[in-house]
Amino acid sequence: MLHSSSHLPLQFPPSSCRLRFALLISLSTMFLTWPGFAQIAGSLLNPLVAAWIRSEVQSVDNLQVQITGSDSQILNGQIPQAQVAGNNLSYQGFQVSQLQLRGQDIRLNVNEAVQGRSPLRLLAPVPVQVSLRLTEDDLNRTLQAPLIQSQLAEAQVQLPFGEQSVPFLINQPKVTLEQGRVRIQANLITPEGTAVPVAVLTGLQAQNQNQLLLVNPVWVSEGQEIPVPGLANFPIQLDAGVRIDRLELQAGQILYEGMLTIYPEAVAVPQG
Repeated sequence: MLHSSSHLPLQFPPSSCRLRFALLISLSTMFLTWPGFAQIAGSLLNPLVAAWIRSEVQSVDNLQVQITGSDSQILNGQIPQAQVAGNNLSYQGFQVSQLQLRGQDIRLNVNEAVQGRSPLRLLAPVPVQVSLRLTEDDLNRTLQAPLIQSQLAEAQVQLPFGEQSVPFLINQPKVTLEQGRVRIQANLITPEGTAVPVAVLTGLQAQNQNQLLLVNPVWVSEGQEIPVPGLANFPIQLDAGVRIDRLELQAGQILYEGMLTIYPEAVAVPQG
């Protein structure tokens, strides 16, 4: 379960209100064949899911949720399709300017949730189609997130130095997005503790759906671009649940389309 420090957990009605809520759900199931009563469950679940999402993230603007399915399917926790869209999402320091998600065959504990016996939660892994826009500011603010900073403090990057590879720590990274390329500026900390400022300019190319390769990387020094053959096609492995269908670097932003598998809290995520 995700946690948010700036929002209270989703609260369900007390027992007296819960009874009326349960009666409303029961009435909807009685009239499933009446056209005028179609999609009652969906209209009830949309705000419930929206409230749950808001409770899980630090902030999100223009949140839209659309649940599609018959009342009987939704009340049984079988969601044929769901779409979520939002802007300026912030989750544990990760920033996304624009996000759209679409999932199918989703299993939720709807019956328990509407009765107040359990928070709304996912019951099985679900592949989700993702479309997002990350701005340069999103990336640089994300790089300052505590989770990223703690990983950078421990992670060592093996880079070619002469005829051998030398481990470096990355400190104070900053990203600039150009058309077709990304510029990364940082201090590399040598094993002796010396900070070496560097700037790398490279393209990115998707390979094998969940792997990125550096394309034509160059060191940038005093306005000169120096090819770095040792970094060419350097692989960046993504999580096994990620698939890249489109990755486009534009000036000031990245456009991404692909697939992301979301796992229930109790299901272990396979390692890539």
